[in-house]
Amino acid sequence: MKFFLQSGWRIGCIILALIFLISAFSAYIQPALFSPSVFFALAFPYLFLLMLLLVIINFVVNKKLGFILLICLCCGAKNLFNSFAFHLPGQWTNHKDDSTLRIMTWNVEDFVNLLNSSKVHANMLHLIQETNPDVLCVQEYTEVVNSPWRISINKALGSLGYTHQYLSKDHVRTGLLDADAEIRGVAIFSKYAFTDTGRINIRHDYADENLIYATINLNKKPVKIFTAHLASYQLYNDTTGSNIYKITYHRKRSVEHLLREKEQLHQQEAIIIRNTLNTSAFPTIYCGDMNATPCSYNYHTIKGNSADAFLSKGSGIGTTFYKILPTLRIDYCFTGKAFKVEQCTVIKRKLSDHYPVVTDLRWK
Repeated sequence: MKFFLQSGWRIGCIILALIFLISAFSAYIQPALFSPSVFFALAFPYLFLLMLLLVIINFVVNKKLGFILLICLCCGAKNLFNSFAFHLPGQWTNHKDDSTLRIMTWNVEDFVNLLNSSKVHANMLHLIQETNPDVLCVQEYTEVVNSPWRISINKALGSLGYTHQYLSKDHVRTGLLDADAEIRGVAIFSKYAFTDTGRINIRHDYADENLIYATINLNKKPVKIFTAHLASYQLYNDTTGSNIYKITYHRKRSVEHLLREKEQLHQQEAIIIRNTLNTSAFPTIYCGDMNATPCSYNYHTIKGNSADAFLSKGSGIGTTFYKILPTLRIDYCFTGKAFKVEQCTVIKRKLSDHYPVVTDLRWK
Protein backbone atom coordinates (compact mmCIF):
# COMPACT_ATOMS: atom_id res chain seq x y z
CA MET A 1 0.00 0.00 0.00
CA LYS A 2 2.85 2.35 0.91
CA PHE A 3 4.48 1.67 -2.48
CA PHE A 4 1.29 2.63 -4.36
CA LEU A 5 0.86 5.82 -2.34
CA GLN A 6 4.48 6.84 -2.96
CA SER A 7 4.19 6.04 -6.67
CA GLY A 8 0.94 7.98 -6.95
CA TRP A 9 2.51 10.96 -5.17
CA ARG A 10 5.53 10.97 -7.51
CA ILE A 11 3.37 10.65 -10.64
CA GLY A 12 1.09 13.45 -9.43
CA CYS A 13 4.08 15.71 -8.75
CA ILE A 14 5.59 14.99 -12.16
CA ILE A 15 2.30 15.70 -13.97
CA LEU A 16 1.92 18.99 -12.10
CA ALA A 17 5.54 19.88 -12.88
CA LEU A 18 4.93 19.33 -16.61
CA ILE A 19 1.80 21.51 -16.51
CA PHE A 20 3.74 24.17 -14.60
CA LEU A 21 6.56 24.12 -17.16
CA ILE A 22 4.08 24.89 -19.94
CA SER A 23 2.80 27.87 -17.95
CA ALA A 24 6.38 28.92 -17.16
CA PHE A 25 7.20 29.17 -20.87
CA SER A 26 3.79 30.52 -21.94
CA ALA A 27 5.34 33.86 -22.98
CA TYR A 28 7.14 32.04 -25.81
CA ILE A 29 4.24 29.89 -27.05
CA GLN A 30 2.44 31.43 -30.02
CA PRO A 31 -1.36 31.29 -29.58
CA ALA A 32 -1.70 30.55 -33.30
CA LEU A 33 0.17 27.29 -32.70
CA PHE A 34 -1.28 26.42 -29.29
CA SER A 35 -4.25 28.58 -28.27
CA PRO A 36 -4.72 26.92 -24.81
CA SER A 37 -1.46 28.65 -23.82
CA VAL A 38 -3.69 31.53 -22.65
CA PHE A 39 -5.10 29.26 -19.92
CA PHE A 40 -1.62 28.22 -18.80
CA ALA A 41 -0.58 31.89 -18.69
CA LEU A 42 -3.70 32.71 -16.69
CA ALA A 43 -3.07 29.87 -14.23
CA PHE A 44 0.63 30.62 -13.67
CA PRO A 45 0.32 32.45 -10.28
CA TYR A 46 -1.77 29.61 -8.84
CA LEU A 47 0.45 26.88 -10.30
CA PHE A 48 3.52 28.66 -8.92
CA LEU A 49 2.10 28.65 -5.39
CA LEU A 50 1.10 25.00 -5.70
CA MET A 51 4.56 24.05 -6.98
CA LEU A 52 6.19 25.98 -4.15
CA LEU A 53 4.09 24.04 -1.65
CA LEU A 54 5.09 20.73 -3.27
CA VAL A 55 8.77 21.69 -3.15
CA ILE A 56 8.52 22.38 0.58
CA ILE A 57 6.65 19.12 1.25
CA ASN A 58 9.07 17.06 -0.85
CA PHE A 59 12.12 18.41 0.91
CA VAL A 60 10.64 16.66 3.95
CA VAL A 61 9.42 13.42 2.35
CA ASN A 62 11.55 13.02 -0.79
CA LYS A 63 14.54 15.35 -1.15
CA LYS A 64 15.53 14.10 -4.61
CA LEU A 65 12.07 14.84 -6.00
CA GLY A 66 12.12 18.14 -4.10
CA PHE A 67 15.31 19.24 -5.91
CA ILE A 68 13.81 18.28 -9.29
CA LEU A 69 10.67 20.31 -8.57
CA LEU A 70 12.80 23.22 -7.36
CA ILE A 71 14.62 23.29 -10.69
CA CYS A 72 11.25 23.30 -12.46
CA LEU A 73 10.08 26.11 -10.18
CA CYS A 74 13.11 28.22 -11.12
CA CYS A 75 12.02 28.01 -14.77
CA GLY A 76 9.07 30.24 -13.84
CA ALA A 77 11.28 33.14 -12.70
CA LYS A 78 10.59 35.28 -15.76
CA ASN A 79 6.81 34.93 -15.48
CA LEU A 80 7.00 35.50 -11.73
CA PHE A 81 8.87 38.80 -12.16
CA ASN A 82 6.40 39.84 -14.89
CA SER A 83 3.42 39.02 -12.65
CA PHE A 84 4.47 40.57 -9.37
CA ALA A 85 5.99 43.97 -8.59
CA PHE A 86 8.47 43.41 -5.76
CA HIS A 87 8.19 46.80 -4.09
CA LEU A 88 6.77 47.74 -0.73
CA PRO A 89 3.41 49.54 -0.97
CA GLY A 90 4.17 53.24 -1.33
CA GLN A 91 2.24 56.40 -0.79
CA TRP A 92 0.90 57.84 -4.05
CA THR A 93 1.86 61.50 -4.37
CA ASN A 94 -0.78 63.47 -6.21
CA HIS A 95 1.47 66.52 -6.51
CA LYS A 96 3.83 66.63 -9.49
CA ASP A 97 6.06 69.23 -11.08
CA ASP A 98 6.03 70.55 -14.64
CA SER A 99 8.81 68.21 -15.80
CA THR A 100 6.64 65.15 -15.04
CA LEU A 101 4.12 63.61 -17.42
CA ARG A 102 1.17 61.93 -15.72
CA ILE A 103 -0.66 59.48 -17.94
CA MET A 104 -3.78 57.47 -17.12
CA THR A 105 -5.03 54.48 -19.08
CA TRP A 106 -8.54 53.19 -18.40
CA ASN A 107 -11.04 50.88 -20.03
CA VAL A 108 -14.08 52.98 -19.16
CA GLU A 109 -16.75 50.45 -20.25
CA ASP A 110 -18.53 53.17 -22.25
CA PHE A 111 -18.55 55.25 -19.04
CA VAL A 112 -21.09 52.59 -17.96
CA ASN A 113 -24.14 54.84 -18.34
CA LEU A 114 -24.28 58.18 -20.14
CA LEU A 115 -27.83 59.06 -19.08
CA ASN A 116 -28.06 62.49 -17.50
CA SER A 117 -29.62 60.91 -14.40
CA SER A 118 -26.73 58.47 -13.84
CA LYS A 119 -24.08 59.12 -11.20
CA VAL A 120 -21.55 56.56 -12.45
CA HIS A 121 -20.07 58.67 -15.25
CA ALA A 122 -20.07 61.68 -12.91
CA ASN A 123 -18.01 59.69 -10.37
CA MET A 124 -15.64 58.57 -13.13
CA LEU A 125 -15.14 62.14 -14.32
CA HIS A 126 -14.56 63.20 -10.72
CA LEU A 127 -11.86 60.52 -10.35
CA ILE A 128 -10.14 61.80 -13.50
CA GLN A 129 -10.29 65.36 -12.18
CA GLU A 130 -8.99 64.24 -8.78
CA THR A 131 -6.08 62.28 -10.28
CA ASN A 132 -5.36 65.07 -12.78
CA PRO A 133 -3.46 63.21 -15.52
CA ASP A 134 -1.88 65.27 -18.31
CA VAL A 135 -2.85 62.61 -20.85
CA LEU A 136 -5.80 60.25 -20.63
CA CYS A 137 -5.97 57.12 -22.81
CA VAL A 138 -9.36 55.40 -22.79
CA GLN A 139 -10.70 52.20 -24.29
CA GLU A 140 -14.32 51.08 -24.84
CA TYR A 141 -15.13 54.74 -25.28
CA THR A 142 -18.51 56.10 -26.38
CA GLU A 143 -19.26 59.69 -27.37
CA VAL A 144 -22.83 60.84 -27.96
CA VAL A 145 -23.47 63.87 -30.17
CA ASN A 146 -26.41 66.22 -29.49
CA SER A 147 -28.54 64.11 -27.18
CA PRO A 148 -31.08 65.61 -24.74
CA TRP A 149 -30.85 62.51 -22.52
CA ARG A 150 -27.18 61.51 -22.60
CA ILE A 151 -24.08 63.53 -21.82
CA SER A 152 -21.16 64.33 -24.14
CA ILE A 153 -17.97 63.01 -22.53
CA ASN A 154 -15.91 65.07 -24.99
CA LYS A 155 -17.48 68.27 -23.70
CA ALA A 156 -17.21 67.15 -20.07
CA LEU A 157 -13.52 66.35 -20.42
CA GLY A 158 -12.97 69.57 -22.36
CA SER A 159 -14.31 71.49 -19.38
CA LEU A 160 -11.70 69.72 -17.20
CA GLY A 161 -8.88 71.02 -19.39
CA TYR A 162 -8.58 68.17 -21.90
CA THR A 163 -9.07 70.39 -24.89
CA HIS A 164 -6.91 68.29 -27.22
CA GLN A 165 -8.82 65.18 -28.20
CA TYR A 166 -8.37 62.39 -30.73
CA LEU A 167 -10.91 59.59 -31.26
CA SER A 168 -10.47 56.49 -33.37
CA LYS A 169 -14.12 56.64 -34.53
CA ASP A 170 -14.08 52.93 -35.29
CA HIS A 171 -17.84 52.60 -35.17
CA VAL A 172 -20.21 55.49 -35.89
CA ARG A 173 -24.01 55.24 -35.78
CA THR A 174 -26.13 58.11 -37.05
CA GLY A 175 -29.84 58.78 -37.26
CA LEU A 176 -30.56 57.67 -33.70
CA LEU A 177 -33.81 58.62 -31.98
CA ASP A 178 -32.07 60.31 -29.06
CA ALA A 179 -28.88 61.69 -30.66
CA ASP A 180 -27.33 62.88 -33.89
CA ALA A 181 -24.59 60.25 -33.60
CA GLU A 182 -22.96 57.66 -31.36
CA ILE A 183 -19.20 57.21 -31.78
CA ARG A 184 -17.27 54.27 -30.36
CA GLY A 185 -13.62 53.30 -30.17
CA VAL A 186 -10.52 54.37 -28.26
CA ALA A 187 -9.47 57.94 -27.53
CA ILE A 188 -6.63 60.12 -26.28
CA PHE A 189 -7.36 63.29 -24.30
CA SER A 190 -4.58 65.70 -23.44
CA LYS A 191 -3.79 69.00 -21.79
CA TYR A 192 -0.79 69.18 -24.15
CA ALA A 193 -1.33 70.19 -27.76
CA PHE A 194 -1.02 67.47 -30.40
CA THR A 195 1.56 67.93 -33.12
CA ASP A 196 0.49 64.77 -34.92
CA THR A 197 -2.25 62.14 -34.68
CA GLY A 198 -3.13 58.97 -36.54
CA ARG A 199 -5.09 55.72 -36.62
CA ILE A 200 -3.72 52.31 -37.60
CA ASN A 201 -6.02 49.38 -38.36
CA ILE A 202 -4.98 46.33 -36.33
CA ARG A 203 -7.98 44.21 -37.36
CA HIS A 204 -8.36 42.30 -40.60
CA ASP A 205 -12.06 41.48 -40.62
CA TYR A 206 -13.77 44.33 -38.73
CA ALA A 207 -12.94 47.77 -37.39
CA ASP A 208 -13.75 48.03 -33.69
CA GLU A 209 -11.15 49.73 -31.46
CA ASN A 210 -7.96 50.04 -33.42
CA LEU A 211 -4.56 51.55 -32.60
CA ILE A 212 -4.27 55.35 -32.41
CA TYR A 213 -1.44 57.69 -31.51
CA ALA A 214 -0.88 61.34 -30.65
CA THR A 215 2.43 63.17 -30.50
CA ILE A 216 2.99 65.84 -27.86
CA ASN A 217 5.97 67.93 -26.76
CA LEU A 218 7.13 67.21 -23.22
CA ASN A 219 9.66 69.80 -22.08
CA LYS A 220 10.20 70.75 -25.74
CA LYS A 221 10.94 67.17 -26.81
CA PRO A 222 8.46 65.03 -28.81
CA VAL A 223 6.91 61.86 -27.41
CA LYS A 224 4.48 59.61 -29.24
CA ILE A 225 1.64 58.13 -27.17
CA PHE A 226 -0.24 55.05 -28.42
CA THR A 227 -3.37 53.35 -27.17
CA ALA A 228 -5.38 50.36 -28.32
CA HIS A 229 -7.79 47.70 -27.09
CA LEU A 230 -7.11 44.14 -28.15
CA ALA A 231 -10.28 42.29 -29.08
CA SER A 232 -12.55 41.28 -26.22
CA TYR A 233 -13.29 37.57 -25.93
CA GLN A 234 -17.10 38.03 -25.97
CA LEU A 235 -17.68 34.41 -24.98
CA TYR A 236 -20.75 35.09 -22.87
CA ASN A 237 -22.52 38.05 -24.49
CA ASP A 238 -25.88 36.25 -24.48
CA THR A 239 -25.65 34.92 -20.93
CA THR A 240 -25.85 37.92 -18.62
CA GLY A 241 -26.30 36.83 -15.03
CA SER A 242 -25.67 33.15 -15.77
CA ASN A 243 -23.05 30.86 -14.27
CA ILE A 244 -20.13 31.13 -16.71
CA TYR A 245 -18.52 27.91 -15.44
CA LYS A 246 -21.63 25.84 -16.21
CA ILE A 247 -21.95 27.55 -19.60
CA THR A 248 -18.32 26.82 -20.41
CA TYR A 249 -18.85 23.14 -19.56
CA HIS A 250 -21.97 22.83 -21.75
CA ARG A 251 -20.48 24.86 -24.59
CA LYS A 252 -16.89 23.74 -24.31
CA ARG A 253 -16.45 23.04 -28.02
CA SER A 254 -17.80 26.40 -29.14
CA VAL A 255 -15.88 28.20 -26.36
CA GLU A 256 -12.66 26.47 -27.41
CA HIS A 257 -13.26 27.50 -31.02
CA LEU A 258 -13.97 31.12 -30.09
CA LEU A 259 -10.96 31.24 -27.80
CA ARG A 260 -8.68 29.88 -30.50
CA GLU A 261 -10.04 32.45 -32.96
CA LYS A 262 -9.57 35.36 -30.54
CA GLU A 263 -6.07 34.32 -29.54
CA GLN A 264 -4.99 34.11 -33.16
CA LEU A 265 -6.46 37.59 -33.70
CA HIS A 266 -4.68 38.89 -30.58
CA GLN A 267 -1.38 37.59 -31.90
CA GLN A 268 -1.90 39.42 -35.22
CA GLU A 269 -2.82 42.62 -33.36
CA ALA A 270 0.19 42.35 -31.04
CA ILE A 271 2.61 41.95 -33.95
CA ILE A 272 1.17 44.98 -35.78
CA ILE A 273 1.38 47.10 -32.62
CA ARG A 274 4.96 46.05 -31.89
CA ASN A 275 6.06 46.73 -35.48
CA THR A 276 4.39 50.16 -35.33
CA LEU A 277 6.16 51.04 -32.08
CA ASN A 278 9.48 49.90 -33.56
CA THR A 279 9.13 52.29 -36.51
CA SER A 280 8.43 55.40 -34.40
CA ALA A 281 10.93 58.21 -34.92
CA PHE A 282 10.21 59.50 -31.40
CA PRO A 283 10.28 57.94 -27.92
CA THR A 284 7.04 56.03 -27.30
CA ILE A 285 4.55 55.31 -24.55
CA TYR A 286 2.03 52.53 -25.10
CA CYS A 287 -1.13 52.30 -22.96
CA GLY A 288 -4.10 50.04 -23.28
CA ASP A 289 -6.30 47.10 -22.41
CA MET A 290 -4.47 44.10 -23.87
CA ASN A 291 -6.83 41.32 -22.69
CA ALA A 292 -3.62 39.43 -21.92
CA THR A 293 -1.84 38.58 -18.67
CA PRO A 294 1.86 39.31 -18.04
CA CYS A 295 2.67 35.64 -18.68
CA SER A 296 1.27 35.66 -22.22
CA TYR A 297 2.92 35.70 -25.62
CA ASN A 298 1.04 38.87 -26.58
CA TYR A 299 2.26 40.76 -23.51
CA HIS A 300 5.80 39.65 -24.28
CA THR A 301 5.41 40.76 -27.92
CA ILE A 302 3.97 44.24 -27.31
CA LYS A 303 6.22 45.03 -24.35
CA GLY A 304 9.37 44.17 -26.28
CA ASN A 305 12.26 46.08 -24.68
CA SER A 306 9.99 48.65 -23.06
CA ALA A 307 9.55 49.01 -19.32
CA ASP A 308 6.31 47.93 -17.68
CA ALA A 309 5.57 50.96 -15.49
CA PHE A 310 3.75 48.94 -12.84
CA LEU A 311 6.63 46.50 -12.45
CA SER A 312 9.03 49.47 -12.19
CA LYS A 313 7.23 51.28 -9.37
CA GLY A 314 4.05 49.40 -8.44
CA SER A 315 3.49 46.88 -5.68
CA GLY A 316 1.98 43.40 -5.68
CA ILE A 317 -0.08 41.84 -8.49
CA GLY A 318 -1.78 45.05 -9.64
CA THR A 319 -5.14 43.56 -10.67
CA THR A 320 -6.88 45.80 -13.23
CA PHE A 321 -9.88 43.62 -14.18
CA TYR A 322 -11.65 42.42 -11.06
CA LYS A 323 -14.76 40.58 -12.27
CA ILE A 324 -13.44 37.05 -12.86
CA LEU A 325 -10.15 36.39 -11.00
CA PRO A 326 -8.21 38.43 -8.42
CA THR A 327 -4.98 38.15 -10.45
CA LEU A 328 -5.99 39.66 -13.79
CA ARG A 329 -3.63 42.48 -14.70
CA ILE A 330 -4.50 43.18 -18.34
CA ASP A 331 -4.14 47.00 -18.56
CA TYR A 332 -0.65 48.37 -19.03
CA CYS A 333 1.59 51.37 -19.51
CA PHE A 334 4.80 50.52 -21.40
CA THR A 335 7.49 53.18 -21.61
CA GLY A 336 10.52 53.55 -23.84
CA LYS A 337 14.07 53.65 -22.54
CA ALA A 338 14.13 57.46 -22.71
CA PHE A 339 11.82 57.68 -19.67
CA LYS A 340 12.19 57.18 -15.95
CA VAL A 341 9.11 55.92 -14.10
CA GLU A 342 8.59 58.09 -11.02
CA GLN A 343 5.52 56.30 -9.66
CA CYS A 344 2.74 54.03 -10.85
CA THR A 345 -0.47 52.87 -9.21
CA VAL A 346 -3.72 51.04 -9.90
CA ILE A 347 -6.69 52.98 -8.50
CA LYS A 348 -9.02 50.36 -7.05
CA ARG A 349 -12.40 52.01 -7.38
CA LYS A 350 -15.19 49.90 -8.85
CA LEU A 351 -16.68 52.27 -11.40
CA SER A 352 -15.90 50.59 -14.71
CA ASP A 353 -15.17 46.85 -14.81
CA HIS A 354 -11.50 47.85 -15.04
CA TYR A 355 -9.37 49.81 -12.63
CA PRO A 356 -7.40 52.75 -14.10
CA VAL A 357 -3.59 52.68 -14.17
CA VAL A 358 -1.81 55.98 -13.49
CA THR A 359 1.87 56.59 -14.16
CA ASP A 360 4.22 59.54 -13.65
CA LEU A 361 7.14 59.75 -16.08
CA ARG A 362 10.01 62.10 -16.75
CA TRP A 363 12.87 62.22 -19.22
CA LYS A 364 16.02 60.45 -18.03
